[in-house]
Amino acid sequence: MNAATQLAFAQHRGLRAGSQQDALLVAGEIHQASNLAVRHLACDSVDGLCAVADGVAISPYPQRASRTVLEALCGIGPQHDDLLQDGWIGPRLIRRHVHPALCRALAGDRRTRGSACTLAMLQWRAGRFSVLNVGDSRVYRIDREGRWQQLSRDHTYFQSMVERGEIAADQYVGQLYQDLEHMLGADEAEDDFAIHWRPGDWTPEETFLICTDGLHDTLGQDALEALFRTERPLDAQAAVFLDAVLEAGAPDNVSLILGRMANTGTA
Repeated sequence: MNAATQLAFAQHRGLRAGSQQDALLVAGEIHQASNLAVRHLACDSVDGLCAVADGVAISPYPQRASRTVLEALCGIGPQHDDLLQDGWIGPRLIRRHVHPALCRALAGDRRTRGSACTLAMLQWRAGRFSVLNVGDSRVYRIDREGRWQQLSRDHTYFQSMVERGEIAADQYVGQLYQDLEHMLGADEAEDDFAIHWRPGDWTPEETFLICTDGLHDTLGQDALEALFRTERPLDAQAAVFLDAVLEAGAPDNVSLILGRMANTGTA
């Protein structure tokens, strides 16, 4: 199948945050802007990689952590082929290349040691996809009928409690339990973080959304789904999401990427 991939992306510092701690990777270019207006990109290649990283605000230099992790992804080349899993960037490469790169860049200085971030990434090739995440940045798949599925896993204390059956998914708990249980940190000793990895088939006309919690936490799942239209162009949809976040007060940095593989009608 020869399918072109349409991408749209945007980023905003938010209305309350003092700096942009998110970083966003599309088509080999890293963005870390206070206000990145919606951009559209058409890719003729059947393979690609997009990612977002959200700096952990309580860590020393969150904005450097998020950018460094995406720089490590950009630096993946033939020399890392032995770390790939079935040809994909998987947990092995994150543990043996990305996390060590973060530690080399920031762990050697006591001022930057411990800087941390999340990661959510979507990789695709020839009608297949691979989703990987650490932390609470998310990847969603939306089918042609507008049905949503979260492919990433939130690495929060709350989610772990839900999975252990200790609380219900719709049960209210204090903010403490929403904190991250796992993240990528610039500390060689902190190497037991969880990584969620999920490959699968990318059906033409399905839409993928990669985003930081400034989108999904600000709007909530119900609002996200209500704002989505399958027939809407991706750049217009990205603008709808970003405008809704700003109208809701934009308390956090927000980064989002939308991707759709068009059905070209060829095999």
